[in-house]
Amino acid sequence: MNKINYDKISINILHYNSYEKTRVCVNSCLKQFGNDIKIIIIDNFSTNNSLQQLKKAFSHIDNILFLENKENYGFAKGNNIGIRYATDLGIKYTFLLNNDTELIGEMLVSDMIGIIKKYSNCAIVAPQIFDVTKDGLVLLKNDSLYLKMLRLFNILPKNTSISKELETISEAQGSAILVNNKFFLDVNGFPEYYYMYGEEGTFSKKILWNDKIILWYKNKNNYVLHHHDKSKNVDEWRKYLMGRNRGLEFYENRDKYPIWRIVYFIFFVKLLCQFKKNYSYLVGMFKARKLYIKKKDYIDFYYDGYIAKERYGSLK
Repeated sequence: MNKINYDKISINILHYNSYEKTRVCVNSCLKQFGNDIKIIIIDNFSTNNSLQQLKKAFSHIDNILFLENKENYGFAKGNNIGIRYATDLGIKYTFLLNNDTELIGEMLVSDMIGIIKKYSNCAIVAPQIFDVTKDGLVLLKNDSLYLKMLRLFNILPKNTSISKELETISEAQGSAILVNNKFFLDVNGFPEYYYMYGEEGTFSKKILWNDKIILWYKNKNNYVLHHHDKSKNVDEWRKYLMGRNRGLEFYENRDKYPIWRIVYFIFFVKLLCQFKKNYSYLVGMFKARKLYIKKKDYIDFYYDGYIAKERYGSLK
């Protein structure tokens, strides 16, 4: 195998309170072809001794760096800080990983770097991601009815097949994505006021609206396991944030794409048909309207996301 110059590539792992998951993730990254890949562990102000455990386990490895945030910034801001840190180090491409992921196949990063370098307008390469559930592995399809409707109404570009292993997609899963750091920062990265959930969707749309493409790399030997069992019940506060951020995305863009109102209405009616199941999601959508239309203050959105888990009942 011909060695690729990895001096401008990093793998960023956002960590919070989960030593064992992060340890597994880091060990899988260390098996990747290319010994000069920088691995940046971003601690989102862990409240236990997991960061100390990680330092003890990995501080002797020169290409592993630790970045310590002074508070829990959530998914979006935590990753944005990591990208800016990597960019300051001269790194051009960053593979963003949730700490509950595991890389399979030693050529995954090398192959994705080859892809993003080959296509000059490619801002994101998404690997195949399999959720590890009690019923086995479930492939994430990087698509939904909502995205299909946005493409139907030409709010997003149509998807195309490039080869057996590559196709363009409308959205990449935030748990594992390779990004061009310049293109990432050109659209201001993940929206930090979301706090968590839906960031990659809005980020992906901004990438596409900026005339860049997102490529899905499908290879049976190189992929990602996400140790996140979606077959389990989703916490109500998580549904709330998902709905709130979906609503915010719509209100931010509805004037630019007036036809989006039709898509959002259809989506809303679909949720209403299972009102009890989707109650918290709908509460979030209404809260987005209240926060955005009446206040239009992103600080309120961030704070609302920060307290959602602890004070969800008071937000209904």
